[in-house]
Amino acid sequence: MNLSTMLNKVYSCKTLTIKLLFVVITQLIFLPLSATVYDAVLVNYRTDLQIKNNKLYTNKSYELIINNRKGEAYAEVSIPYSKMNKVSKIEAFIKDKDGILVKNLNSGDVKERSMMADFSFYEDNFVKEFTLIHNVYPYTLCYKYQQQVDDFFYIDNWTPVMNSDIPTLNAVLTLDVPVDYKIAFSQQLVDSCEIDTLDKSIKYIWKGSYSMQIVPEIYAPEISNLKPMVRIVPDKFKYDQEGMNSSWKAYGNWEYRLIEGLNELPETEKLQIDNLIEGVKDDKEKVKILYHYLQDETRYINISIETGGMKPYPASYVATNKYGDCKALSNYFKSVLSYVGIPSFYTNIYAGDLIKNIDLNFPSMQFNHVILCVPLPNDSLWLDCTSNGPFNYLGTFTQNRDAFLIDKDNSFFTRTPALLKQNVLEIRKVLINSDSANVPVSEFHNTYKGENYESLFGLSSSVSESKKSQLIRNNFISTDVDLLNYNLMPSHRDSAVIQLNYTAKADKLFRKYGKDQLIRIIPFSIPVFKEP
Repeated sequence: MNLSTMLNKVYSCKTLTIKLLFVVITQLIFLPLSATVYDAVLVNYRTDLQIKNNKLYTNKSYELIINNRKGEAYAEVSIPYSKMNKVSKIEAFIKDKDGILVKNLNSGDVKERSMMADFSFYEDNFVKEFTLIHNVYPYTLCYKYQQQVDDFFYIDNWTPVMNSDIPTLNAVLTLDVPVDYKIAFSQQLVDSCEIDTLDKSIKYIWKGSYSMQIVPEIYAPEISNLKPMVRIVPDKFKYDQEGMNSSWKAYGNWEYRLIEGLNELPETEKLQIDNLIEGVKDDKEKVKILYHYLQDETRYINISIETGGMKPYPASYVATNKYGDCKALSNYFKSVLSYVGIPSFYTNIYAGDLIKNIDLNFPSMQFNHVILCVPLPNDSLWLDCTSNGPFNYLGTFTQNRDAFLIDKDNSFFTRTPALLKQNVLEIRKVLINSDSANVPVSEFHNTYKGENYESLFGLSSSVSESKKSQLIRNNFISTDVDLLNYNLMPSHRDSAVIQLNYTAKADKLFRKYGKDQLIRIIPFSIPVFKEP
């Protein structure tokens, strides 16, 4: 080897060493620098799942850097549990900025409480919670716990995102199952699944992180589409009934068996139904009459206890007690229609302000609401049995999205009707006068449909007068006028239209030039978009 070659090799080795050293130093520097940008940083997040003896065990561990007082919100830890989802082995401790242990969690620091929501009648959901903080920033909070579930129809909906405002540097999900245990999974924005097959088990491993902080924007897609995610379901499961996720037909049959036999009505209820539709020949008119009866005689209350999260209470329970959740009320009204000879479909849907499409290639539970579809010869009716709104009006909460109709051996998807332009049209008429003091007074006549109709309808029926007045002033009255009085006028119960009339002093909208008067264009409410 000549001298030139040797020098080149030495130079190359030095260059490589310097480059590697630079990378290591940069990474070491980057962690504390990046950590101080945020109130908190989830450094490590690990979820280990194991299915053993048909039980699901989940071990979760978190390593979280708290950078300031605002970041201490993430040191308030809440762990949900229920009779079906048991929690144990809770441990936590704090390390200071030098990695020295400064505090341990005591068992007496863990408190328990019910998670029952205001709209619930009963839930068996509870939470174990604790707060563990230190007085010198930054510090690291580490905690872990185990969950055990005996009956389940999904394994995990995993995302390595604690909160959209803070990053996750490293996240690992593992699943350990018997070698003959079949699963299905879908994933997005995570590393490809690694699979390790052993003698008696199979181990699946996913890795991910989250660094792109998602800033909410108007008309942005559903935020779950932008986060890393892994969804895992078993091929076969037992949740009240034996079921399978191998196909939508199989999943639909499981839910069909779940509600089968829950359609019996008391004799007194049958007599009341007979009286309501006596002499009515048209099926659509029968459905409308009975839907009004449902609205007038029952109320929505969430009930979640054991399989109550998926299985509705019987129709007889709703008929007697006059309340139920979306499943119970839909099953009840389906039973009412069945009694008068009108078929209908118990229908799963994902409801909400943003439309979330169902992954049709991944048969599984992907819904959060139940409604009813009534297929009449010339039209299909869509009824939300929790709504006090118009007959056959789904509204912005459930319009234009995938709906899964449950039927024995024939469950299928369709699309709920989309709101058309004429369904969301708003009309405003303004009459301008002047009072004796020559201060212009305007009369505003506003006709609302669509989202604003739904908001005002809710205000008109469920909010106190003082609160209603405050919300209308803040959200429906132009800031350029001084409100004098208003009148909210709902239309017929089955008309998705509402009128808001008000009078206001509008001197800010006018300017005189000699004998002429300039009238400004009265502003419309336009969404605030992020500037490019």
